[in-house]
Amino acid sequence: MAAHKIAVSDTGQPLGPLAERGWFLHCSEGMDSDATVKDLGKFGDRLGTRVAGRAGALEEVIEPHGADNAHPRSLSVRYGLDALPFHTELSHRTRPCRYLLLGCIDPGSPAAATMLLDWRTLGFSSEELDLLEGTPVLVRSGRRSFYSTILAPGGAFLRYDPGCLEAVDQRGRMALALIEDRIAAASPQAHHWRQGDILIIDNWRVLHGRSPSGPGSGRRLARILIDA
Repeated sequence: MAAHKIAVSDTGQPLGPLAERGWFLHCSEGMDSDATVKDLGKFGDRLGTRVAGRAGALEEVIEPHGADNAHPRSLSVRYGLDALPFHTELSHRTRPCRYLLLGCIDPGSPAAATMLLDWRTLGFSSEELDLLEGTPVLVRSGRRSFYSTILAPGGAFLRYDPGCLEAVDQRGRMALALIEDRIAAASPQAHHWRQGDILIIDNWRVLHGRSPSGPGSGRRLARILIDA
């Protein structure tokens, strides 16, 4: 699975690139952390309404964690500092957030890239889309677990997160295996962070992951989740 480096958008307006390719990159090299977080908030508030993250905060700072000190329901508790698999943010909720905004406070050393993959480029046939849209899976979310499909009605978004989706029958296993196989054969794009970078991701269209990270790398990203 080859990765391609993403290019910087040539416009300060995120909506055009978001509609065209599902992500937008704004670069302000050397910007301090306070300015980065402030600009991140401005972009987010233009796009919609903020959604609380796992800890209930509307604005978070995330960093790589080993399995021993990760959030008990996060992907890090399973994968630690290894590569985090592609997933849809907030798949464990009935409605995943529409946009994911990340701002680089510190890229860390060694730096870990954020990986991006548009699920629409995975080449699903009409029969495969029917499988994804018509097959129920269990979404594990503690006492709020529920049944859903991987593809929302009408193809509005793809719900995928190997940390919380569980097949309940053979068709469910086929659907999850289909996603895994297509991701394994895909050519994602990689963003290598610089301080001040802001990345806006259409979470309904683009899956994201993380390359492996070293212990104590210092990588810190501000994160805002947006519904629209």
